[in-house]
Amino acid sequence: GGWCGGGGWGGGGGGGAFRLVHEWPVGNRWNQATIPIAVWECANCELVTLHPVPRASELPDSGDWFGSNRKQFRRRPWLKKPIERLKKMLGLDAVNRLVWTTRRAKRSGRLLDVGAGIGPLLRVAKKYYECVGLEPSPIATQKLRADGFEVIEAMFEDAEIESASFDVVTLDSVIEHVLSPSEILAKINRILRPGGVVALKTPKFGGPAYCRHGAEWNGFRHGYHTFLYSGKTLSAILEKTGFEVLQNPKRDRMLDDILILWGRKVREVSEQDIKRRAA
Repeated sequence: GGWCGGGGWGGGGGGGAFRLVHEWPVGNRWNQATIPIAVWECANCELVTLHPVPRASELPDSGDWFGSNRKQFRRRPWLKKPIERLKKMLGLDAVNRLVWTTRRAKRSGRLLDVGAGIGPLLRVAKKYYECVGLEPSPIATQKLRADGFEVIEAMFEDAEIESASFDVVTLDSVIEHVLSPSEILAKINRILRPGGVVALKTPKFGGPAYCRHGAEWNGFRHGYHTFLYSGKTLSAILEKTGFEVLQNPKRDRMLDDILILWGRKVREVSEQDIKRRAA
């Protein structure tokens, strides 16, 4: 499911190209899966990956992110929630910032929000773009449609989307969930028009909060996040899949563990090309 063709797991067969970063046994409060999980770093490409990846049946509510049984630990919610509400009232929250900075790369056009959730980004972006959401959760999809949004209910990998049909594709906290980031980005390349832009926001592995909390870092979203990135590793995958990494706008925030990158489509790359290279 990776992209660099590294060797075996944890010193086993195939070259021993992965090192163990952290592991969580069954019953650990950070592990919601019914199997032990661990994250590993590839010695070749430095990408951090979850292995094994729990199946949907091994996660609460069959892995539905909006299910009632999924627990999400937050530090100091008594402080963070009021601050988040104030920022949202002032238009300074993270979603508004992401849409505003993305407009510096592509001011208008047709936008697909992959992993739209219950629609926070769509509600802001609809002021500037013709918006479509894509969301696999039936719980979230039902709410989006009730609020009047056009929604594709599917996993992005399975969705049938016309080539060259969008100008912007956003993935806010999505690329860390996929099983093959290079194939996902190749599909995004195909559905974008020439010069189209992809916006990626994801936890940044190795930042200050990770260094402080280690195995209890919230960015792991233990059992749900399959890949974790640095600016270097995510840029490399973008370039491999036909995108120019934009230097302006580009933000790799140094004071927290959030990474935001934009890529502009500069050449055609298909999912079949990526699969052939990985074979």
